[in-house]
Amino acid sequence: VVTLDTTGINVAHIRDVIALSKKAGLGLQPSTSDEVSFLSSTSLNEDLEEFREATTHDLESHADKGDEIRTYLLDHLSTNFDPTVPLKKLLVRRVELDAEMQQELQSKQLSCSYTHMLKTRSKLPAFDLRNDITNTVKNNQVLVISGETGCGKTTQVPQFLLESEVSRGNGSVTRIVVTQPRRISAISVAERVAAERGESIGNSIGYQVQLERRYPRRIPGSIMYVTTGMLLQWLHSDPLLENISHVIVDEVHEREFLGDFLLTVLRNIAKLRPELRIILMSATLNADEISAYFNNCPKLHIPGRLFPVQTFFLEDVLRMTCFWLPDAAIAAMAREQKSYLTRRYIGEGLSKSDARKATNERNNEFHKWLVEQKDQSPNGLKILRTVDVDAYPMSDLIVHLTNYILQTSDHGSILIFVPGIAAIRETIKQMRANNPYLFGESSNLVRIYPLHSQLAVSKQRGLFDPPPPGQRKVIVATNIAETSITIEDVVYVIDCGRIKVTNYDASSNTNSLAPMLVSRANAAQRRGRAGRVRLGFCYHLFSKFVYDNVMPEFLLPEMLRMRLEDVILRIKLLQLGPVSEFLANCMSPPDQKAVERTLHFLHEIQALNLSDGTSGKDHEHLSRQKKKLTARQLRKQRKQMARNATKNANIIVISDDDDGGGNDANFQPEPLPSKNSYIGLPGDNAPLSPLGEHLARLPMNPQLAKLLILGALFGCLEPALAVASCLNYRDPFEIPLDKQISAAKSRLGLSQNTLSDHWVYVTVVQNFRQLTSAVERYRFCDEYFIRENVVSEIIRLMGDYARLLHEHRYIATPSPTDPGANINMNNFPLFRAILCGALFPNILNLVPQLKDGRVCRPKIHARPSEGDISINPKSVNGNVWPADPVWMVYFTKTRMDNSTCSTVLDTTIIPLRPVLFFSGSIQSNLIDSTVFTVDNWIKVQANPVLFRLIRDLRACLDDILESKFRCPSVTNWDPSSTEGRVLHTVVNLLANELVPTVQTQRYPWEPKAFERPSGGDDVQSSQSKFTASHLNNQKQDV
Repeated sequence: VVTLDTTGINVAHIRDVIALSKKAGLGLQPSTSDEVSFLSSTSLNEDLEEFREATTHDLESHADKGDEIRTYLLDHLSTNFDPTVPLKKLLVRRVELDAEMQQELQSKQLSCSYTHMLKTRSKLPAFDLRNDITNTVKNNQVLVISGETGCGKTTQVPQFLLESEVSRGNGSVTRIVVTQPRRISAISVAERVAAERGESIGNSIGYQVQLERRYPRRIPGSIMYVTTGMLLQWLHSDPLLENISHVIVDEVHEREFLGDFLLTVLRNIAKLRPELRIILMSATLNADEISAYFNNCPKLHIPGRLFPVQTFFLEDVLRMTCFWLPDAAIAAMAREQKSYLTRRYIGEGLSKSDARKATNERNNEFHKWLVEQKDQSPNGLKILRTVDVDAYPMSDLIVHLTNYILQTSDHGSILIFVPGIAAIRETIKQMRANNPYLFGESSNLVRIYPLHSQLAVSKQRGLFDPPPPGQRKVIVATNIAETSITIEDVVYVIDCGRIKVTNYDASSNTNSLAPMLVSRANAAQRRGRAGRVRLGFCYHLFSKFVYDNVMPEFLLPEMLRMRLEDVILRIKLLQLGPVSEFLANCMSPPDQKAVERTLHFLHEIQALNLSDGTSGKDHEHLSRQKKKLTARQLRKQRKQMARNATKNANIIVISDDDDGGGNDANFQPEPLPSKNSYIGLPGDNAPLSPLGEHLARLPMNPQLAKLLILGALFGCLEPALAVASCLNYRDPFEIPLDKQISAAKSRLGLSQNTLSDHWVYVTVVQNFRQLTSAVERYRFCDEYFIRENVVSEIIRLMGDYARLLHEHRYIATPSPTDPGANINMNNFPLFRAILCGALFPNILNLVPQLKDGRVCRPKIHARPSEGDISINPKSVNGNVWPADPVWMVYFTKTRMDNSTCSTVLDTTIIPLRPVLFFSGSIQSNLIDSTVFTVDNWIKVQANPVLFRLIRDLRACLDDILESKFRCPSVTNWDPSSTEGRVLHTVVNLLANELVPTVQTQRYPWEPKAFERPSGGDDVQSSQSKFTASHLNNQKQDV
């Protein structure tokens, strides 16, 4: 039980504020209630709504007007989301425009540049099927095109369709949109297609990704490459995609969750828009599954690559390169590999005993295969035995093999697949250490390119160009290079055989990120990257036994292993019906527990407007009512869908004798048998709350979106933007392997004694912006182990997010430094309270432990469902030992594949009052009136009268926030207004609370444990030592 600190609580002033607020219609809460439901736990209290209806009709009318204003803004001003103009049909037949576009196409086809590129295009396998593709699309609503990597389907199919429609006089009613799973793919393919057409980007070809876009000069007769998420955003203002004639979904075989979501949406739209053409492009292996999902629609297959690819496996690589490891290195690798298979089987749901049994059976088969490897050296056999049924885990073999290829060949680029960004850095580092003459940064013999999704697009474009004579190109990439990105001159592919995959455990609400074996489909995609210009070579760093007997055919679809907040928010925002029915009709319906957990989470963060409250003693009764209501609604909707299907089935039916299956141009999906029963889930039919609508429209995690909104409303805009941008993009710090102690020391200094990893981000951004010269910025970043390019990108994101908040009317100007939205930017106690409100329910309790009368490592308590939790040692709070209980909020929680407990990566220590103002429901104790339970697990002891005052003040704050969410506006800080009076009172309460002094365990650079005050109240004064004028003293300051 934690005791409420009464420091700085002016009871008389709070009573006056509450009384005046109630006169204005705010904060009416029954003081005798056994349960206090905060806004973050339920929507507005029903009694409060009745009171408002009787006494504040003007306020309600104002909220209605606010709804109209918000809808207008989102539909007409959110150009970041949708270039189409709502309520205006863009694809209208115009005979003059059709004739003009036909003439332009004929002139283009006669130009020298087009003729030259046409010769190159005609060499692609897709070109031979041009007529088959256009005719099948003409006569069928849905078509699946399968083809191996390099066949040209991504670049050629949209051009075939556009040229066909323009030549037939349909240019004015043709707009082709092609989705790509990644932004770099959308941009690079758009630029490639524009070059093939002999024009610059922005003529007939355009692209749009998050925060970057280039539109065609006119929408009719254009091809637009977009990310999958961007097309889903367009549905907000064009729910039936009426301003699009053809939707091409590329890389559907990847089964990423937004792609699966889009397929389900298109499957529903197809019933209502028979003229819409849907083309799904996939790798060969799962085309049948996709076709079956769309009622056995036609399929076309494009033959494979231009040149054959010779394939080698690990046993071949060891033999041909004479790779050798000392026995000590093999023993060290054996220790790492020993439990790999057992962990993998446990991750697949087997018990420990079954996992051991499966491991032993697999090992027996593997050892039989190993005996057959007669031509291996003794050292090679040891390596194969140690690697076991896995891929070779270290980068030394990659470096050795790259050297071998460069020495035994004279031309052709090398593409290396590794599991993640850390592996990219490690591989490049080992290359340069192994052979600085060949791989050094100043070398003219080999140019190394890293390739991953978080690298700036401008820095990735150079790798698509051929190297100068005498120079070889080596690309070290993640799985981003498997799909639409094509590097023409790649001849050699080195496949490490691993991929990093995120899995979500709904029971513990934890993400795990671990490398695992690729699937055979991934291996085929990687192999297909070679052989574009000549005979190709692919080196898989796993054995042929692993490929044949261990690898899965496909990886598990993301819908089954990812968090579902984004999907469910989109379902709610687009009003696609009950969550249960929509997800049940996905190609791979997610697990019911994950859906239930996500709905509960969205309820907790105020995103859903549940009418029942689902808490307290009536939970079971209300759940039974919801089940009945949901069942009735689902039956009604099914009947309506059946009537729509019958009505639309008679619109158009065209036979097709040559498409290989499927004979209806008007596609009508059949109901799929559901593997999961979601009926009766709380929140299944609940609409989005006013806040939930904003969270669904902002392009980021809903908790980070909430942080932006609260930061704008409470005058902490710039700190909120900095934290949200870092957490949504990436950590700006680098940690050199040989300077980890210095890096940790620098990070601790940047925290300014706030006990907050999140404030470290704020310090970095604020001080980086103050530096005016490139030299000063370089010195600052070098001193504190910061990636300058990452900080620059974070600052750019801050500007983009500020513009979004301005569009939503939360701030007066579209600037991160807006004065009115930053009046509390240096108020750290308020900032940590805002973090609590945004990141709830991610709260931990650190309880001090004593050993022999001395403080030792604390025990970490979380919700009972969260399981065991530890703090990452890299956190500034990784070694905190409090003398009194303290609270902590976090954003990222993950679990590595060899760990039994979850680890939080970023933390901020907070006092108790933010928990009371921004947490879940509060229940009083029937036995002891001085004890209250917060969020069903946090016990607080306080004077009942004082606690009721804080509760009533919280109710006033809830009402102000609710009115802001309904009708966004700039915060009024005038103390004479009701809004300003309540906010000032809350801010003062949060700022005056004492935070216990904590001890930190001795770091390697410290002589003994020391005490750190955790207030961080005078942040502004402590920032002066990080300005440009003190750069020379930064080492002493830290």
